Amino acid sequence: MPYTTRQPLLGVPAPSLEIVLGTLAWTVGAGGLDSGFGTVLVALGLFLAAYMWVVRRRNAAMAVTLHPERKRRMQRLIVIGVAGLVLMPALLGLVGYREVSIALSAALVGVLLIQASTVLEERSLVATGALVLLIAAFGAFLALTWTGQGTGSSQPVIGLGAGIVLWVAALRRLGILEDLARRFNLRIPGLR
Repeated sequence: MPYTTRQPLLGVPAPSLEIVLGTLAWTVGAGGLDSGFGTVLVALGLFLAAYMWVVRRRNAAMAVTLHPERKRRMQRLIVIGVAGLVLMPALLGLVGYREVSIALSAALVGVLLIQASTVLEERSLVATGALVLLIAAFGAFLALTWTGQGTGSSQPVIGLGAGIVLWVAALRRLGILEDLARRFNLRIPGLR
Protein backbone atom coordinates (compact mmCIF):
# COMPACT_ATOMS: atom_id res chain seq x y z
CA MET A 1 0.00 0.00 0.00
CA PRO A 2 1.53 3.34 -0.98
CA TYR A 3 2.06 6.07 1.59
CA THR A 4 0.47 8.73 -0.57
CA THR A 5 -3.30 8.80 -0.33
CA ARG A 6 -5.04 10.22 -3.38
CA GLN A 7 -7.63 9.00 -5.73
CA PRO A 8 -6.12 7.38 -8.83
CA LEU A 9 -7.85 9.65 -11.37
CA LEU A 10 -6.79 12.99 -9.89
CA GLY A 11 -3.52 13.15 -11.82
CA VAL A 12 -0.33 14.64 -10.52
CA PRO A 13 -0.02 16.63 -7.30
CA ALA A 14 -0.07 20.41 -7.38
CA PRO A 15 3.31 21.85 -8.42
CA SER A 16 3.72 24.33 -5.56
CA LEU A 17 7.39 23.43 -5.18
CA GLU A 18 8.27 24.18 -8.79
CA ILE A 19 6.40 27.49 -8.78
CA VAL A 20 8.11 28.76 -5.63
CA LEU A 21 11.59 27.53 -6.58
CA GLY A 22 11.20 28.81 -10.14
CA THR A 23 10.26 32.26 -8.87
CA LEU A 24 13.20 32.29 -6.47
CA ALA A 25 15.65 31.19 -9.18
CA TRP A 26 14.24 33.68 -11.70
CA THR A 27 14.60 36.54 -9.20
CA VAL A 28 18.20 35.58 -8.39
CA GLY A 29 19.01 35.32 -12.09
CA ALA A 30 17.42 38.67 -12.93
CA GLY A 31 19.37 40.20 -10.04
CA GLY A 32 22.58 39.53 -11.95
CA LEU A 33 21.47 41.71 -14.89
CA ASP A 34 21.37 45.48 -15.32
CA SER A 35 18.86 47.18 -13.04
CA GLY A 36 16.36 48.21 -15.74
CA PHE A 37 16.22 44.95 -17.67
CA GLY A 38 16.48 42.89 -14.47
CA THR A 39 13.52 44.72 -12.95
CA VAL A 40 11.39 44.07 -16.03
CA LEU A 41 12.32 40.37 -15.91
CA VAL A 42 11.46 40.16 -12.20
CA ALA A 43 8.07 41.77 -12.88
CA LEU A 44 7.34 39.37 -15.75
CA GLY A 45 8.42 36.43 -13.62
CA LEU A 46 6.22 37.45 -10.71
CA PHE A 47 3.28 37.86 -13.10
CA LEU A 48 3.81 34.35 -14.51
CA ALA A 49 4.21 32.88 -11.02
CA ALA A 50 1.00 34.58 -9.86
CA TYR A 51 -0.84 33.20 -12.91
CA MET A 52 0.42 29.67 -12.21
CA TRP A 53 -0.50 30.01 -8.54
CA VAL A 54 -4.06 31.05 -9.47
CA VAL A 55 -4.38 28.07 -11.83
CA ARG A 56 -3.00 25.84 -9.08
CA ARG A 57 -5.54 27.17 -6.57
CA ARG A 58 -8.39 26.56 -9.03
CA ASN A 59 -7.32 22.94 -9.33
CA ALA A 60 -7.84 22.25 -5.63
CA ALA A 61 -8.63 18.63 -6.46
CA MET A 62 -4.93 18.14 -7.23
CA ALA A 63 -4.09 18.43 -3.53
CA VAL A 64 -2.27 15.43 -2.15
CA THR A 65 -2.39 14.28 1.45
CA LEU A 66 0.85 12.61 2.40
CA HIS A 67 1.25 9.80 4.88
CA PRO A 68 2.81 11.17 8.12
CA GLU A 69 6.15 9.49 7.39
CA ARG A 70 6.33 10.99 3.91
CA LYS A 71 5.25 14.35 5.30
CA ARG A 72 8.18 14.23 7.76
CA ARG A 73 10.56 13.33 4.93
CA MET A 74 9.30 16.23 2.83
CA GLN A 75 9.60 18.63 5.76
CA ARG A 76 13.14 17.38 6.35
CA LEU A 77 14.03 18.03 2.70
CA ILE A 78 12.59 21.55 2.93
CA VAL A 79 14.56 22.31 6.11
CA ILE A 80 17.77 20.99 4.54
CA GLY A 81 17.10 23.05 1.41
CA VAL A 82 16.43 26.30 3.27
CA ALA A 83 19.43 25.81 5.56
CA GLY A 84 21.66 24.97 2.61
CA LEU A 85 20.48 27.95 0.55
CA VAL A 86 21.12 30.30 3.47
CA LEU A 87 24.38 28.87 4.83
CA MET A 88 26.18 27.64 1.70
CA PRO A 89 26.87 31.07 0.13
CA ALA A 90 28.11 32.43 3.45
CA LEU A 91 30.43 29.48 4.07
CA LEU A 92 31.78 29.52 0.52
CA GLY A 93 32.43 33.25 0.86
CA LEU A 94 34.52 32.57 3.96
CA VAL A 95 36.78 30.11 2.16
CA GLY A 96 37.16 32.22 -0.97
CA TYR A 97 34.86 30.40 -3.40
CA ARG A 98 31.99 32.86 -3.45
CA GLU A 99 31.81 32.70 -7.26
CA VAL A 100 30.43 29.14 -7.19
CA SER A 101 27.92 29.74 -4.39
CA ILE A 102 24.98 30.24 -6.75
CA ALA A 103 25.94 27.17 -8.78
CA LEU A 104 26.20 24.98 -5.69
CA SER A 105 22.91 26.34 -4.36
CA ALA A 106 21.24 25.40 -7.65
CA ALA A 107 22.88 21.97 -7.49
CA LEU A 108 21.45 21.53 -3.98
CA VAL A 109 17.99 22.39 -5.31
CA GLY A 110 18.43 19.87 -8.13
CA VAL A 111 19.46 17.09 -5.75
CA LEU A 112 16.59 17.88 -3.38
CA LEU A 113 14.12 17.80 -6.27
CA ILE A 114 15.35 14.33 -7.15
CA GLN A 115 14.92 13.29 -3.53
CA ALA A 116 11.43 14.85 -3.42
CA SER A 117 10.40 12.72 -6.38
CA THR A 118 10.42 9.63 -4.16
CA VAL A 119 8.39 11.37 -1.47
CA LEU A 120 5.73 12.77 -3.81
CA GLU A 121 5.81 9.79 -6.22
CA GLU A 122 6.28 12.20 -9.12
CA ARG A 123 8.87 10.97 -11.62
CA SER A 124 8.99 14.24 -13.54
CA LEU A 125 10.85 15.80 -10.61
CA VAL A 126 13.82 13.56 -11.45
CA ALA A 127 14.13 15.07 -14.92
CA THR A 128 13.58 18.58 -13.56
CA GLY A 129 16.24 18.08 -10.89
CA ALA A 130 18.68 16.63 -13.43
CA LEU A 131 18.23 19.64 -15.74
CA VAL A 132 18.77 22.02 -12.83
CA LEU A 133 21.95 20.09 -11.98
CA LEU A 134 23.19 20.45 -15.57
CA ILE A 135 22.51 24.20 -15.50
CA ALA A 136 24.33 24.46 -12.17
CA ALA A 137 27.36 22.60 -13.57
CA PHE A 138 27.48 24.88 -16.61
CA GLY A 139 27.15 27.93 -14.35
CA ALA A 140 29.99 26.72 -12.13
CA PHE A 141 32.13 26.24 -15.23
CA LEU A 142 31.34 29.82 -16.29
CA ALA A 143 32.07 31.20 -12.83
CA LEU A 144 35.43 29.47 -12.58
CA THR A 145 36.68 30.06 -16.12
CA TRP A 146 35.53 33.57 -16.97
CA THR A 147 38.35 35.74 -15.70
CA GLY A 148 37.42 38.96 -13.99
CA GLN A 149 33.68 38.31 -14.17
CA GLY A 150 33.18 36.26 -11.01
CA THR A 151 29.64 35.45 -9.94
CA GLY A 152 28.14 38.09 -12.22
CA SER A 153 28.73 36.02 -15.35
CA SER A 154 27.03 32.87 -14.12
CA GLN A 155 24.26 34.26 -11.94
CA PRO A 156 21.87 35.14 -14.81
CA VAL A 157 22.60 31.88 -16.63
CA ILE A 158 21.92 29.74 -13.58
CA GLY A 159 18.98 31.70 -12.21
CA LEU A 160 17.09 32.30 -15.42
CA GLY A 161 17.85 28.83 -16.78
CA ALA A 162 16.74 27.05 -13.59
CA GLY A 163 13.68 29.29 -13.36
CA ILE A 164 12.62 28.40 -16.90
CA VAL A 165 13.14 24.68 -16.29
CA LEU A 166 11.15 24.75 -13.03
CA TRP A 167 8.33 26.81 -14.53
CA VAL A 168 8.03 24.59 -17.61
CA ALA A 169 7.76 21.60 -15.26
CA ALA A 170 5.04 23.42 -13.30
CA LEU A 171 3.20 24.39 -16.50
CA ARG A 172 3.30 20.77 -17.65
CA ARG A 173 2.02 19.45 -14.35
CA LEU A 174 -0.76 22.06 -14.24
CA GLY A 175 -1.87 21.04 -17.73
CA ILE A 176 -1.24 24.50 -19.20
CA LEU A 177 1.24 23.18 -21.78
CA GLU A 178 -1.28 20.62 -22.93
CA ASP A 179 -3.94 23.32 -23.31
CA LEU A 180 -1.55 25.52 -25.30
CA ALA A 181 -0.55 22.63 -27.55
CA ARG A 182 -4.20 21.84 -28.23
CA ARG A 183 -5.10 25.48 -28.83
CA PHE A 184 -2.26 26.15 -31.28
CA ASN A 185 -2.24 22.61 -32.78
CA LEU A 186 1.35 21.89 -31.67
CA ARG A 187 2.93 18.53 -31.00
CA ILE A 188 5.05 18.68 -27.86
CA PRO A 189 6.87 15.44 -26.99
CA GLY A 190 5.65 13.89 -23.76
CA LEU A 191 2.19 15.47 -23.91
CA ARG A 192 -0.93 13.60 -24.87
